[in-house]
Amino acid sequence: MKQLRADRAIPVYLAGFTLTNIGVGGFTLAVGLAFYEKTGSATTFGLLVALEYAVGFLGQMVGGSVLDRYSTLGVALLTNSVRCVSVFLGGILLLLTGAQLPLMAAFVVSAFIRPQYRSASFVLARQVSPPAQLQRINALRSAYLPAAKLTGLGTVALLAAFCSSGVVLCVLTVFFFVGTLGFAALSRLPGGAPETGRSGAASVRPTSLSESWQQLGRALRAVPGLCVHLVLSGMPATVTALAAVLVAPVNHWVHGGSYGIAVLDGGVAVGALCSIALARRLATRTYLVGVACGLSAVALLLLASGSSLFVAGLSFWLLGVATTLGATTLDTLLQMRSAEEILGRLFITQECVVSVTAVALLPLSGEFASDRGIPFTAAVYALVAACYLTLFVVAFAFLRQRLFGDRVELRRDVSRGQSVPA
Repeated sequence: MKQLRADRAIPVYLAGFTLTNIGVGGFTLAVGLAFYEKTGSATTFGLLVALEYAVGFLGQMVGGSVLDRYSTLGVALLTNSVRCVSVFLGGILLLLTGAQLPLMAAFVVSAFIRPQYRSASFVLARQVSPPAQLQRINALRSAYLPAAKLTGLGTVALLAAFCSSGVVLCVLTVFFFVGTLGFAALSRLPGGAPETGRSGAASVRPTSLSESWQQLGRALRAVPGLCVHLVLSGMPATVTALAAVLVAPVNHWVHGGSYGIAVLDGGVAVGALCSIALARRLATRTYLVGVACGLSAVALLLLASGSSLFVAGLSFWLLGVATTLGATTLDTLLQMRSAEEILGRLFITQECVVSVTAVALLPLSGEFASDRGIPFTAAVYALVAACYLTLFVVAFAFLRQRLFGDRVELRRDVSRGQSVPA
């Protein structure tokens, strides 16, 4: 792949990434407001959210295969364009006719292509960045993503006070459109458009959906550390979601009031920013994964041991540091170890692991917090973080640098007529 000039490619990529996620952040809220405006009930939207997860799972099944067979930039442009058009049509038809079916269709289309877009965005981050700057760009992605989604939510909330839901949806398409233009600009930078795969990658691209996942299965069996890597990737996202879930009950526990909400939410945000500043100065090192797991356990134990707003704020700050450091390091290590012809499928698999982990662990947090209290809840999840740390330590003891260092590549086995791990 021709290396793009990082000093221009990275800002262009981040601009497209941020603008698109402003649209993504506001879209779900805008759809919810539109259905509530028409029905006066949240039931329909609740069913749509459930449908979104189901359709998103189907999108995950085909997303990695699609990305690994075609141009990464082309997939990003196509998915963003389809989402832009579908949201615009849903909004304009809602505005002109009041029909909800086109909006529902736009919602489903967006849910289906979201995994494919996210996977393309992840691979593009590697393609536009030299290896030495991967940690930096992943840190910036981690910072810009929540900021963009909050901006989208704020934009929708502001517009909804003055405009109908159809107008709000049409305005959101501007963010998708400009974000798509940002990605399109990558093809005009010196060095040309990012290309998918290394030299000869076309010979190992999957020819069918089943073959794509067979290749992935063979890669997982051939590289022992890869399975551990993907499991560890569930830690940062799960702990981040846990922090969001616990803000309200922890604030009630410490009698923080409205000021307490700001301290806890702000603590996570400031911790993330501190971690980003740290990550931009550190080279990608394996031990940072263990540090992130250990800090998460310490933060949760700290939360369990105290009942003051200061202690709670400090623990949430540590959670922000730990989760952002863990996410940026694990993402960077995955990008560095994987050949591009399989990176899309690996990212989709990582997303599936994160989803399964969150579904398995997070529903218990509300019940624990209400029935057993915050100290018990924090202690339980500190134990979960400690289990992640134990997994990292044991795996590293056996595999050493192979845990994250073994390359994941495919080559064509002529005698067997199929692609196998290199």
